[in-house]
Amino acid sequence: MTYLLVLAVGAGAVLFGLGAFRIGQRLRQGHRREEEAAEEQAEQSARLEALSDSMPGVPYEFRVGPDGEQSLAFIGEGAGELLGLSTEAGGFYERFVEHIPDSHREKFLRSVERAVASQSHWQLEIPFDRPSGDRMWLLGSAEPEPNGKGILFRGLLLDITERIEEERRREQVIQRVTDTIMEVDAEWRLMLVNDQAESLFDVPEEELLGRKFWNVFAQAQGTRIEKESRRAMQTRKPVRFEEHFEGLDAWFNIQAYPNPDGGLAFYFDDVTERRERDAQLREREEMLRSITENVSEGIYRSTSEEGIAYANSAFVEMFGYESLEALRSADPSEFYADPAEREALYREEDEQGGLDKVEVQFQRTDGSVFTGLLSTKTVQSPGGERTYNDGAVTDITERKARERRFEQAETLFQNAQDALFLIDVEREGAERAFTYRRANPVYEKTFGHAEDDICGRSPSEVFGKEPGAFLEAKCRKCKRRKASLDYEEKLHAKGEAAYFRARLAPVVVDGQVQQIVGTLRDITERKRREETIETRRRKIEALYKATSGLFSIDRRDAVPDRILVVLEEVFDFPLVHIGLVEDGAFTPKKTVAEDLARMPEPRPRPMDADLAATRAIRAGEAVVIDSSDDLESELDYGALTTLAGIPIAGHGAVVLGRKQGRFSSFNLHLLEVLASYAALALERLEREETLVEAREEAEEAAQLKSAMLANMSHEVRTPLMSMIGSADLLREDVEGEDAEMAEQIFRSGQRLQETLTSVLELSRLEGDAYTLDDDPVQLDVIVREVAQDLNLRAYEKDVQLEVDSPGASVEARLDETATRRIVTNLVENAIKFTPEGGRVQVRTRSEGDETVLLEVEDTGVGIAEDAKPKIFDAFKQESEGLDREYEGSGLGLSIVDRLTTYMDGSIEVESEKGVGTQFAVRFPR
Repeated sequence: MTYLLVLAVGAGAVLFGLGAFRIGQRLRQGHRREEEAAEEQAEQSARLEALSDSMPGVPYEFRVGPDGEQSLAFIGEGAGELLGLSTEAGGFYERFVEHIPDSHREKFLRSVERAVASQSHWQLEIPFDRPSGDRMWLLGSAEPEPNGKGILFRGLLLDITERIEEERRREQVIQRVTDTIMEVDAEWRLMLVNDQAESLFDVPEEELLGRKFWNVFAQAQGTRIEKESRRAMQTRKPVRFEEHFEGLDAWFNIQAYPNPDGGLAFYFDDVTERRERDAQLREREEMLRSITENVSEGIYRSTSEEGIAYANSAFVEMFGYESLEALRSADPSEFYADPAEREALYREEDEQGGLDKVEVQFQRTDGSVFTGLLSTKTVQSPGGERTYNDGAVTDITERKARERRFEQAETLFQNAQDALFLIDVEREGAERAFTYRRANPVYEKTFGHAEDDICGRSPSEVFGKEPGAFLEAKCRKCKRRKASLDYEEKLHAKGEAAYFRARLAPVVVDGQVQQIVGTLRDITERKRREETIETRRRKIEALYKATSGLFSIDRRDAVPDRILVVLEEVFDFPLVHIGLVEDGAFTPKKTVAEDLARMPEPRPRPMDADLAATRAIRAGEAVVIDSSDDLESELDYGALTTLAGIPIAGHGAVVLGRKQGRFSSFNLHLLEVLASYAALALERLEREETLVEAREEAEEAAQLKSAMLANMSHEVRTPLMSMIGSADLLREDVEGEDAEMAEQIFRSGQRLQETLTSVLELSRLEGDAYTLDDDPVQLDVIVREVAQDLNLRAYEKDVQLEVDSPGASVEARLDETATRRIVTNLVENAIKFTPEGGRVQVRTRSEGDETVLLEVEDTGVGIAEDAKPKIFDAFKQESEGLDREYEGSGLGLSIVDRLTTYMDGSIEVESEKGVGTQFAVRFPR
């Protein structure tokens, strides 16, 4: 193929030269005069000289006269350097012929004579001995051009020495290779066949070269040889495979490699003998395998020299090896969990001539251990020249595991914390279909029945007719379903009624339920906790439902009435006494007493009197008096032994009494919550009364309102913090639904605290008591910090909170606290009004040198057009009333609006109902 490349380059150069000559010839055509011939010849020589400088070879002109005289008309200057000969035209041809070796000179002259005689294209590869003694190879070619003066051959000489040497070296390498080698070109023509290929196919090289591969080897068509070869030709990727060639009745390892000329190089390696050996080996192995294939035991034969000589598949798999070869290559000591045990077994085997069912701990390739019974026997080969050790290994790991499981099961049965029993299932129609077989110590202790006493008896005979019939019915259901059965049952145990969680599990043998395993877990305590939790849940629900009316009361005296209704609906105390502080005295308002005839009529008492109510008001928290005798008072509480006082802040108190027992911490917490709500209602009424008195002066009324809001916020915080703290402690002390209720109280208190904080802040803003700083702040940093704080809230609601990076710091001179409050309120608002799966985006950027922009955009519920003018009003929401959809005080946006105005900013809102809302806040820089 290298030859073809050089030839193509040479031919191209010749065509280029001929084209140049023809162009010159066409330019000289026309009416030429004899007197211009010499001038044109000189011009032509000059052009040829110029052309020779740019050609890869040496151009020349060879003239044959009408009389047959041959002479060199022109030779390029490069001939001197290339050939080592003088470039003078006279005698050059003869000098050139003399330097052609004798072995090729005659061939050269005959080729020239044929070209002259036929006036046809001439081309020949010839060796040439330079005057220095170096031999080179030339490719000569020429095209004839007849004219009136004879024939003019124009041609080119190319140095192909390097290519000829490369082909010679390559041919020598190919002939030395022992593999059969052939090469085909892109058209599947055979271009090379080494000696081994000639010998293999018994066809001379001359008969193979140039013929199509598929014509020579027609038997390969349609076989894997054709498929793989064509794939290598198309993909230009080498392939390797083994295939049987029918023409030679032999197996070959065939490799096909793409060569640079677009064809393939084939390497054939005769692997027939190896395949036959492999077949014989497989036949022998198959024979041995057929002997032991159906044996579950691992069978092997070994010698002291070779180790394992043979092992069946059961033995190989037993030790975790992939093949017999892998097992044979392993160190035999690796088969034993303890290598020292191997040496002891060898000694015993030598002494006794074999082993008989010795229990051994073997080891698999993955490191796992199994127990096997090893039996061996020493045998001699028929000629007595070799000694074999034949052995068998039986894997008893599962059997040992069953034994261990049985021991473990028995241990668990005897030491289980639950009551366990085993019932035998008799045949259908038997008088006693179910009878006790076993019972563990916990069962015996719980029900007072010894295992020996109940063995063989039915459940009805042990527990009586009704409880026994219930258990037998469950056993029948378990037997019918052939599946485990879970249920709860109330039984008499340890002298009292108790609740048990029962589970019946069938023992199925051959498709039939033979026994039933029963488990009884005492859940009496859990049932009692559940009843307590349910009672508490009902109390909390009733409390929340009943206290909702406190905030709609419009008279101070109606508050005790409402408290009494709540207490009667939620609690059941023999004494309920409610009073308010009036004119410096504790004045009773409502009293309900059961069977307390000796109690005097309630009347106002001074605040320094030693009463449960006054003690609670002075302490500011609930107080419990374990004995009414501890009070230094003339009041006679009769049969009441325990009293509790719960303050309604500083406005009054609720007194409760019990005949016996203590007040639970849970009930006290609920009562404190009720009292806190009542205090809020009383404070609201007092503030409203103050506002009514000051309504005639609008400015004074506004100041009074702000003062009232601030004062109320501060005063309510005391009972509120008590409620939150109590709820927080309660969350840690209770579990289950109790914890859920405590969590609800805690969160409600936090919401109320947030509302009060907002009210206080709004009152400061409206009362001009808010002072702002003017410090440089980074708005983008504040946004990221706020988003990080609120990320958990967004995550819990399944809302995606995103903060877009501005790329550069967004700085402005603002009050940092007020700015953080604006960002927090807007992002909290967006999260609250965005449904699950929605998105909230927060963006900041600088708008030139004058302003900075904060944008909060959500995909929430949106704002109706008629509600937009009111969204910045205090205590306003789009949905209002008791059935409003979203929690909140309606102060967040009002505070945002006022703080933005204080910092000379502006706020804009764009919203579409059901699509989302975008707030844009601009601050001066």
